Amino acid sequence: MAKQGWPRLILYKNPASPPSCAVMILGDILGLTFDYKEPELRKREHKSAEFKKINPMGTIPVLQDDDFIVSESHAIMKYLLNKYGGALQEKLYPSEPRQQAKVDQCLFFEAGVLFPRLKAVALPSFFHGLAGPTSQHLEDIEEAYSVVEAYLNGDRYIAGDRITIADLSLGTTISAAEAILELDKKKYPLSVAWLSRLQEEDCFKEINNPGAALFTKLLHMSWQKNKN
Repeated sequence: MAKQGWPRLILYKNPASPPSCAVMILGDILGLTFDYKEPELRKREHKSAEFKKINPMGTIPVLQDDDFIVSESHAIMKYLLNKYGGALQEKLYPSEPRQQAKVDQCLFFEAGVLFPRLKAVALPSFFHGLAGPTSQHLEDIEEAYSVVEAYLNGDRYIAGDRITIADLSLGTTISAAEAILELDKKKYPLSVAWLSRLQEEDCFKEINNPGAALFTKLLHMSWQKNKN
């Protein structure tokens, strides 16, 4: 439920998109209400000239707040916290330099390493006939999982002892990546416990878990179709 007097924001998203889910979860935590628009990704509406007037990258999510537009999920989350976070801003994105650096480290890892490795499987599967991950794909994802395990280092959450936007970003992406390679409980016990903890949060139950299930369904359907 939106807080009284707060705006309705437009969010271009897809329910199976981990970055979209991360922004939606943050909106839920902050009590924001989004008006959703869903470009048809299979028809590549997000790559149309019309959509690129909104976001030149041709990606989702995209946030429109009145006459201001911002894309890229991490930038969107930081913007929402800066403008609407209130007392929750410090909790979800701490200002103490070392704590903030740990959050940023995880966000940049997700953007620069983990999510591209998910895309390297998903996009060819959806659009270019890939019938399943290659051994190199699996090796790359396995390597990324090992980094997550190391980042946890005994902490309950990815950047410390409480949930931050780094957990939203990494948690949604790994939930989808498990459609390609499930986390091994013996190799990554900290990661398995952390992800399970996140997925029990109400906001993850309502947004991430159905989104990850949809992503898994679509990916496996694509593999089966491409095999045939």
